[in-house]
Amino acid sequence: MNIEDLISTKFNININTFKLIGEGLDSKAYLVNGEYIFKISKHQEAAENMKKEIQVLNYLDGKLSLKIPKIEFYDEEHSLCGYKQIKGQILNSQMYQAMSQKEQDELAEDIAQFLKELHSVVLPNIEGLEINVYEDYQNDHKALKEMIYDKLPINSKKYLESLFERILNDDRIMEYKKVLCHNDMSCKHIVMKDNVAVGIIDFGDVAITDRDKDFVYLLEDSSEEIGREFGLKVLEYYNHPNKDIAILKADLNKEYYPIEQILGGESKDLEDLYNRGLNTIKNK
Repeated sequence: MNIEDLISTKFNININTFKLIGEGLDSKAYLVNGEYIFKISKHQEAAENMKKEIQVLNYLDGKLSLKIPKIEFYDEEHSLCGYKQIKGQILNSQMYQAMSQKEQDELAEDIAQFLKELHSVVLPNIEGLEINVYEDYQNDHKALKEMIYDKLPINSKKYLESLFERILNDDRIMEYKKVLCHNDMSCKHIVMKDNVAVGIIDFGDVAITDRDKDFVYLLEDSSEEIGREFGLKVLEYYNHPNKDIAILKADLNKEYYPIEQILGGESKDLEDLYNRGLNTIKNK
């Protein structure tokens, strides 16, 4: 059964229009009847994350100033969920640059307020939601040793050993405030209308973990994000107690990306992603 028929049959929906609007490593998203977003997971890890995402979204309902998806449909067997679309445009660099200084500042303030609200909620009791940063890095290190060390030149191995030693022994990284995090807080997940943020979407990576995980992409300088200046504004409005540490973690996130490509490519059977990460590490 194709996705369109599955949605129609499982949820008794008369489908008039059906359009693929997005696809990532973990899921595909469809717009149905110009009104509902339906997401379907592409692998088992994503299916488990969808379960957690739905529980968190239900828990957060009514607790935040910006709109978030309100799940109305869910089929666990096919890892398929649906919610009413938050109307607007996805934020991008061009849109941001066209905004006035006042609008840019107000956007940073609104995102900071959203994160303050999210980071202040009582931690929900949801199985598998917490990510321990130290254990996460340790597990990555172990997986890399088993997966790629025999394929690496000596200098690359030394680089990885030095990187993990630096990370695991840095209290600025390992000592953190544990909160509920969106954990993928990127401009592509901010919904805008008339140059004002109206919603935050895609909680598929939501976790109880280091609050600074919610600033790494906002502080990123890349073609996919707005730029560090915006992230610094968000930190300021958030009243972050140590902006330098948040910046340190954002820089580490960029350096760590090839490792995520290797591990993600392996777990999701994406050879191109795996090889891009591996080749970057080989050149270290």
